Amino acid sequence: MSNWIFLKALLRDKIEINKFAKEIKLQPFKVKQIFFEIFKNQNIDIDQMTTISKDLREELKSSFEAISIKLENVVEDWQTTKFAFKTHDWRIIESVIIYHRQKAQHIKENKPKLNRITLCISSQVWCPMGCSFCVTGKLWFTRNLTRDEIISQILFANNYIKNKFWKKEDGILFWVRNVVFMWMGEPLANYDNVKIAVDMMLAQDRLSLGRRHITISTVWIVKWIQRMIDDGMTVKLAISLHAPNQKLREEIIPVAKWTELNDLMKVIEKYIKATDNRIFYEYIMIKDLTDKPELAMELSRLLKGQLAHVNLIPYNENPAMKHFHESSIENIKKFKEILEREGITVTVRDSMWREAKWACGQLGWEKVNSGNEEDE
Repeated sequence: MSNWIFLKALLRDKIEINKFAKEIKLQPFKVKQIFFEIFKNQNIDIDQMTTISKDLREELKSSFEAISIKLENVVEDWQTTKFAFKTHDWRIIESVIIYHRQKAQHIKENKPKLNRITLCISSQVWCPMGCSFCVTGKLWFTRNLTRDEIISQILFANNYIKNKFWKKEDGILFWVRNVVFMWMGEPLANYDNVKIAVDMMLAQDRLSLGRRHITISTVWIVKWIQRMIDDGMTVKLAISLHAPNQKLREEIIPVAKWTELNDLMKVIEKYIKATDNRIFYEYIMIKDLTDKPELAMELSRLLKGQLAHVNLIPYNENPAMKHFHESSIENIKKFKEILEREGITVTVRDSMWREAKWACGQLGWEKVNSGNEEDE
């Protein structure tokens, strides 16, 4: 039996899982044991699955792998760990762990205490949206990720975190608390696989995450936001807005030509009513383009009276995109003050990882800069 077939079987719904287990003569309680080891004990190495009998472990070794991606490279610092994975068809995808730490409360403590962990995951191989300020969008879009490739990123991260940090003071393993679809790809352009992956994240016998601990970041796709409402997928929603009017939005986000901003705001209003969730708006701060005071006023009028929070993202400059420049600290501060004066809550996003060229909008700069964007 193919390793991938067994894996995909375990990522189906319970009816299909039980049917598949019956076909291969695997008792239901053994399936539960495998689930427990992978999703709760955070093990992806069969030899580490000690709650499973030795005979079953030996049987699994010849027919099963816990994840469908292979680690290609890892780069880490105190704040983050970035993984590059290779898929079965030799494509490269990436994920990044963000470590949130509390400040030390006592002078005697050497360093801040690890509080929670966020994982930013990919949903596609590169991205088809083509946003003018984003290096990733300049690369050759290849395909959607499968549901198991999406979940595999979390399973690998949980296992990595377990080996790195072990347990908290209360004896519970450290694990990914927040999952954000905000790395490579447009999640709603891969709706079906993302929806199944989210269901597995929420399931109590799988990753058991809360709805408010999963965020989907999207550029524009109105019909799929409506589908989220219809399907009851009430996770957090982050809108990559980046401009408060249709003309400027089309200039920096070409696919915005297919959807009127008014239609986007209407479906977002419906989403808020259906979920009572605050919407997060991502807004890129590009010098002399998106950082003008009049745009701050226009943005405040657009979001007035809505459950909204704006994240101002300083543009991350990189060698592959020389025609855009980061807004000045003064302009960002002024933009923020205007929004706050008009009653909009705002955060200025930290510009982490820009030196390594893997901050927001920089992913894949090496390929674009070298002219090898199609070599995948």
